[in-house]
Amino acid sequence: MKIAKFLALIGLASGLASGPLAAKDWKTIRIGMDATYPPFESVDPKGQIVGFEVDYANALCAKMHVTCTYQNQDWDGIIPALLAGKFDVIFSSMNMSPARAKKVLFSNMYYATAPVWVAQASNKSNDTSLAAMQGKLVGAQSSTVFSNYLEKNYKGVEVKLYPGGDEPLVDLANGRLDYVVSDILVSERFIEKNPGCCRVVKTIPRSADVFGPGVGAAFRPDDVQLKQMFDKAIAEADADGTFKKLEAKYFKIDIRGQ
Repeated sequence: MKIAKFLALIGLASGLASGPLAAKDWKTIRIGMDATYPPFESVDPKGQIVGFEVDYANALCAKMHVTCTYQNQDWDGIIPALLAGKFDVIFSSMNMSPARAKKVLFSNMYYATAPVWVAQASNKSNDTSLAAMQGKLVGAQSSTVFSNYLEKNYKGVEVKLYPGGDEPLVDLANGRLDYVVSDILVSERFIEKNPGCCRVVKTIPRSADVFGPGVGAAFRPDDVQLKQMFDKAIAEADADGTFKKLEAKYFKIDIRGQ
């Protein structure tokens, strides 16, 4: 009987060592992105995911001494895919909204830009009130803080949702929408590439209940160690100028100052 109990204790100890309490040795990290959001992430003519967040994630992975791989994932399914284990982290301009924070674990913020209203260039009105939007068609990317903002504040207004980040702006430029709610940098880049098509009407205050404090990497709730690794790497990238160098490569403004 004593031998049996002793063997059982050995088995229990072995199980604990290999169970949830044991730290994972991260050598490869699979990163999920919705590559429809230039200049943060998009697919180049060679089929590679490129952009600011790819370069930044690569820099963080170098600091963590891990190999990182990238998977393109549609935005609507990106959190379910993370939770199902398709990849290990979402690194794709995800605003840390309270609703998302109930499902995933977020890193420290690494940027925060302004949401904006965008109109056709010929539209000179700056009135984006609920009354002014009656009878208008407004576009936004689905399952985003932009669509959430419209759902909360513009009830009764016709809203068309799109799977990709650039798609609402394309339809706006082609006259199929009256307004778009999107990110300021995504919108300004689109306007720069399509001069004369559209204009930024005004910025939208980042209310905490809809937009959260900014953008962070998202993890499964149990992956605390992985979050800590990213937080440490983000802090190091701030301290040694890595973030500022990449920011200057892609943007003309401080993307934490919007």
